Amino acid sequence: MTSLQGRLILAFVTVALVSVAAAGIITSATIRAEFDHYFLGGPMMLPPPGAVGRPRMPHMTDPGEMRRMMRRMMGPEELHFLAQLRRTTWLAALAGGLAAVLLGILMARYLTTPLRRMSHAAARIGQGDLAQEVPVPSDDDLGNLARAFNTMAVDLRRLEESRRNLVADIAHELGTPLSVLQANLEGMLDGVVESAPDRLAALHTQVRLLARLVEDLRDLSLAQAGRLPLHRAPTDLAALVVDAAAAVGPHAADKAVTVQSRIATGLPAVSVDRERMMQVVHNLLDNAIRNTPAGGAVTVGLEADPAELRFWVSDTGPGIPPQEAERIFDRFYRLDASRSRASGGSGLGLAIVKSLVEAHGGRVWVESQEGEGSRFTVALPLGTRGVG
Repeated sequence: MTSLQGRLILAFVTVALVSVAAAGIITSATIRAEFDHYFLGGPMMLPPPGAVGRPRMPHMTDPGEMRRMMRRMMGPEELHFLAQLRRTTWLAALAGGLAAVLLGILMARYLTTPLRRMSHAAARIGQGDLAQEVPVPSDDDLGNLARAFNTMAVDLRRLEESRRNLVADIAHELGTPLSVLQANLEGMLDGVVESAPDRLAALHTQVRLLARLVEDLRDLSLAQAGRLPLHRAPTDLAALVVDAAAAVGPHAADKAVTVQSRIATGLPAVSVDRERMMQVVHNLLDNAIRNTPAGGAVTVGLEADPAELRFWVSDTGPGIPPQEAERIFDRFYRLDASRSRASGGSGLGLAIVKSLVEAHGGRVWVESQEGEGSRFTVALPLGTRGVG
């Protein structure tokens, strides 16, 4: 038998039959020994009360001869009783064996039915049908296995949905600048559109947007795969934050947004890739400035505790709805879906932040209240090198 159910049935039946046969043999031997003991050493072999002399049974040294003699001494009733007792013992053993076979079959089916369902569901998933789940039969190991299978199926559906969304988002993000480039270049080739410097500058801007998108996607994929090279060195994160704030100063001034800092003193250096960590701080500041209305403020802070160095970026923007906060670090996700890449970013900035921070062994999270702004916090471990 090659199936698990067949092997379980065979195992159950073998164990049951061996057990029943052993019980029958032991019972039969015990009955015979007890009868022999009764006839050979019981009251029938003792002299009558008050009699003088030897017992009725002559002395014999051959046990076999003694048993044969005792059987000749048994009456029809004793022989019938002994035969009936043995017959009943073996009939009971046979009934027990049949019951064991039936119980083994039922138990094997009970144990293998959930496994067959999971096998069938796994085959369907392998064929591309990810909407597969199996019932949880119990709270034992089989139930735990079924729950793990269902969790795997849900994760696969989520990953597949994420993959499809990613492909659609990339196609959308690449489609707009490529369409602009194609239309203008075809117009120039046909002589319909003049190749003026300002128009060439606009096309150059679209090319830069495409190059930035491709670079962002490359960094994100490498970071999420754990293959992004990190050139770590002890870094003064306070100086890095000041440099990043100065770099976004013109952007903030154009939007009439104030950038201020709250940096603690005496902070320890942390082992990070300075270029990548500058990218993290810049992305957080750029995101905060973009979502802060004119006249608002963006604050960047930095502090340390015994285990972590933390910096945060807060804004006075509209905040993030609670149902959106969990998706804010997803690829191509924007709170305002109507924003273009030029006005609303690529939707990759926060996803890159999360991947880069985790590549350094850190963590990032957001705290937000609608109408009161948002605060993004990054925590980097002190004294460890993290991942990468």
